[in-house]
Formats: sequence, C-alpha cells, structure tokens
Amino acid sequence: MESMMRYVNRTARLSTLYRNEKLKAYGLKGIHHSYILNICRNPGIPQGKLAQMIFVDKSNVARQLATLEKNAYVYRVPSQVDGREQLVYPTEKAFEILPIVSKTLKEWNEDILVDFTQEEKEQLIEAMKKIMGRAKEIVDHLPNE
Repeated sequence: MESMMRYVNRTARLSTLYRNEKLKAYGLKGIHHSYILNICRNPGIPQGKLAQMIFVDKSNVARQLATLEKNAYVYRVPSQVDGREQLVYPTEKAFEILPIVSKTLKEWNEDILVDFTQEEKEQLIEAMKKIMGRAKEIVDHLPNE
C-alpha cells in the first residue's frame, strides 16, 4: 500500500504555499492562519494552550507570535495567575484580516474539492477526522521527557 502520509504532507505543503501567496501582501505567512483564527476566537488564550490547540511546540509558537506581534496582529501580556505564562490577544488589525484569512481557507477547500460530490466531501472529512483523532491519541501517549 502506498503511504497515505506522503499525500497528506504534500497537500499540506501545497496549502502552505497557496496561503503564503494569498497572505503575503498582509505581512503573513501561510502558517499564520491558524494563529489568527484561534487567537481571534479565544482572546487572552494562554500561549501554551495555543500550542496545544494547533499542535505546534511551544518554541515554534513563541517565534511565530513574535512575528505576529512585530507586525501588530497580536500582543502578549503576562498572566496574573502564573507570571511565567503569556496571554495572547488579537489586535484590531487581526480582526480586520480575519475575513481575508477565512476567505483564503474557504477558497482553497473549494478549489481542491471541486471534483468531489457532496457525499465524497463528507466521507473525506469524516475519514480525516478519524485519522487526526487516532494521530492525536498516539502522540498523547508518547512518553514525556
């Protein structure tokens, strides 16, 4: 059997290239869409929780947030509960770009699924949810070092 992950990874890289092109005029990279979406939906989200939500390690989140902060899309403040934790808030600029990010994602999904029937789309989504759920279970059971 061919490796399913080969196609998943390549599709993900192509998706990032697409978003890079569509979002570069706004000073964003293709990877920033998940940050903008999740921070706008969850203002004041702890930086560590954001990392968990988007399945990225904390150091990568810190780097990407620094870029978004530099470009005035987010700001961070120390948590009053735990001073080591940073809370991340969207700026007005983030809320302004949100519809553009959402439109970019919607257009990508529509374009890549154009030849699929509605039933095929629903089956694919359900299969991908199942795959992601299993992948998360596997990663969650890795030993912590």
